[in-house]
Amino acid sequence: MKSIACFIDPLVSASPETVEAAFQEVLPSLFSRLPEYRFFLLSSFPDLTWEENVRSQVELVQLPIPKIFLASYETRLKKGLKTWIDHHQPSVYISFDKEAVVEGARNTLLFSTASHLLVDSKGKRMTKAPAKLPAWTGSSMICLPFTSDKQQVLQVFPAIENQLKVQYPALQPDCHSISWSEQETIKIRHSGGRDYFLYVGPLHAGNEIIELLKSYSLLKKWLMTGMPLILAGPATEETPQLESLLKTYKYRSDVTLLPDLDQVELSPLLAGAYLMAYPYREGAATWPLEWAMSAGTPLITTSHPDTKEICGEGAWYAPSGDLDAWAHQMMLLYKDEHQRSQLIEKEQQQHMVRNQSLTLDQYTLIIRQLSA
Repeated sequence: MKSIACFIDPLVSASPETVEAAFQEVLPSLFSRLPEYRFFLLSSFPDLTWEENVRSQVELVQLPIPKIFLASYETRLKKGLKTWIDHHQPSVYISFDKEAVVEGARNTLLFSTASHLLVDSKGKRMTKAPAKLPAWTGSSMICLPFTSDKQQVLQVFPAIENQLKVQYPALQPDCHSISWSEQETIKIRHSGGRDYFLYVGPLHAGNEIIELLKSYSLLKKWLMTGMPLILAGPATEETPQLESLLKTYKYRSDVTLLPDLDQVELSPLLAGAYLMAYPYREGAATWPLEWAMSAGTPLITTSHPDTKEICGEGAWYAPSGDLDAWAHQMMLLYKDEHQRSQLIEKEQQQHMVRNQSLTLDQYTLIIRQLSA
């Protein structure tokens, strides 16, 4: 039986809202698509257990960490990983960490981003390829989320073009639409029974959210609307600072902050929103875009190559920092029900080609091609 080894430490230790955490959640679904393989989940964590009983072909392996005098833990972990790979020779080796790519491992599939790959051992951004190429450049395939990632990597490592594959990891479960009565219940609970604008994403005090609040102020000035704005999502270290800023905000009575809602609460809140505004910056979380499209909630986001690659025609776009443009987009969707309905239709069409199931199908194809 063919086998797949996957080093899962980066997934286990990832923050809940990251792509790595999403990968961990979908592993059972990926396994079920590959019944002809035996899976080995490799980890250095001693107390880790695998609760998903997908089938008997999944085995959790605790890597033996050798004792090497004066060697760092990272060096010893790499040695233990290489020893296991060399001994068992899996058909495909999957890594989510460039430092965990094993030299000599056949059919290595690396999931990463340009921002991670193009940083050297001293933490500096690479501008040209070093004399000794890093081990990750020997991967059979390097899966990147965006075309811009591929372009950045090729500027430094043009020789590995054939190893690069662009596949956006649309790994979020569907955020389903809700009934009228459920929507009314949510509005009574969170917005005084009124329709509401929504931001979903990490709650920080960065320029993106501050500019969204300024755009909301313009909208209030133009329309004299009482429609409130809800800010919801994972709390961050900057959430207390955001709370302090909101205390001095002119329309603070119309803004509600909802940190750390679990998915059971957050999903219907998004599905019931009149529209979602998500200011995006490069490298920021992209799962809110996936959620909005799957829920059929009209979406306004930043005009950026990454967002356009994810959303296509399923979103309206405004330039970063252009307060008038953001407020104008929100105003149009507020006033024109026809355009709002058209946007929802395009959103649903985009979700049909950008969703978890199709992404996992593509990963399944990649794995089978590598091991063929």
